[in-house]
Amino acid sequence: MAVEQILNDYARTAVPADQRKGWISMGCIWAGVGISLGLIVTGGTLGDGLTFQHALLAAFIGGAVLALVTSLCGIVGAKTGLSTAMVSQFTFGKAAIIIIAVIQAFGSFGWFGVQLGLFGDTAATTWEMVFHQSVSPLLCIVIGGILMILSSTFGYKAQDILSKVAVPLLLILLLASLWKVVSGMSLTEIWNMRGSGEPITIGYGVSVAVASFIVGAVVAPDVSRYAKSPKHTVGAAVMAFAIVVPIMMLIGVITCQATGEWDIVQIMLKLGWGIIALIILLIAQWNSNDNNLYCSTLGFSVVFKKMKKYQLNALSGLIGIILALTGIYQNFTTFLNYLGVLIPPMGGVIIADYYFFNSQYYEEKYIDRLRKVNIPACTAWIIGSIVSYLTTYTPITLTTAPAIDGMIVSFIVHFVWMKVKRQNSLVD
Repeated sequence: MAVEQILNDYARTAVPADQRKGWISMGCIWAGVGISLGLIVTGGTLGDGLTFQHALLAAFIGGAVLALVTSLCGIVGAKTGLSTAMVSQFTFGKAAIIIIAVIQAFGSFGWFGVQLGLFGDTAATTWEMVFHQSVSPLLCIVIGGILMILSSTFGYKAQDILSKVAVPLLLILLLASLWKVVSGMSLTEIWNMRGSGEPITIGYGVSVAVASFIVGAVVAPDVSRYAKSPKHTVGAAVMAFAIVVPIMMLIGVITCQATGEWDIVQIMLKLGWGIIALIILLIAQWNSNDNNLYCSTLGFSVVFKKMKKYQLNALSGLIGIILALTGIYQNFTTFLNYLGVLIPPMGGVIIADYYFFNSQYYEEKYIDRLRKVNIPACTAWIIGSIVSYLTTYTPITLTTAPAIDGMIVSFIVHFVWMKVKRQNSLVD
């Protein structure tokens, strides 16, 4: 009974009031996800294809969008106390949630695979520096994945502890690295820096910035269900996504443009930080990846209701390890594009449905009465995804940021349909 109590993370029920947390706790968890190697790589992607001025704009616009979406989706979690997958049942229907939750879970353990690939490379480099012997990054991926599975089994509790250790350490390291890179440069030189890669538009840069954490924004209820109030959710979202995330992207931009290298591990080695820096990077990756695995497990828990959370956690981790071993890290930008097509429209539909039509039904007591498929919501999501795909892979453009295009279109389609339908109930 004691073990079950420790592992209980309210995967299929609302978080009770006495377990709720303040905005600093949640902000540290979200910031811990933001202060990661993956985000530095995203910044490197922006820095490779944009000028510093345009990258600055893209990073902060992207961060503002993420903070807004996180707040709107997160408030739903704070008010209901339910995870994203549980909330999505109300929006899309009890049968449709199978597809929705699986896609949400894929986004999370896909990120888990990306971060784990980075972890494997960093761990292999660290091992070689310490013991002067080479080790396969693939072996490090497997070992690291197992360790992350074990820690994420404890859910929010483990994330809270890890984030309070990892965030300050990595923040100090990254700021020191930034200072070392730009110490011999003037502000004018920094302001006029530009990438050496194939040029991209500001809109595409915003989309990359948004796509880098849009999964975290849409699945915000997974963390915000622990919030004491909606205000705490907004405070945590602003802290993490409007401030920390853009700053981390800019560190990636500047280090990439100044060194000509987008791989943060190689940058750290070039700066001469050595093994201490690599160990801190490993801890940070561990912390960041706990959240990814945690969110994917919550998604699966709604689909595989007969399995216990720790079993689903192991399953999600195994899939993430396989993705890392097959090289998802090397297809990083393509992966972000897929997430930008499928997941933002979900957030648009949830926001429209909850805030304008059906908030009164988003309670546990209505779960058994939910419709199997909510046609307007599912249709809006599909249309939004199609639009996002077209604006990503064809010359068609709306806002120049495909992830935002899909979210706005899905919001509008659902809002208009529900207004015309004039029947707002989600329950039979």
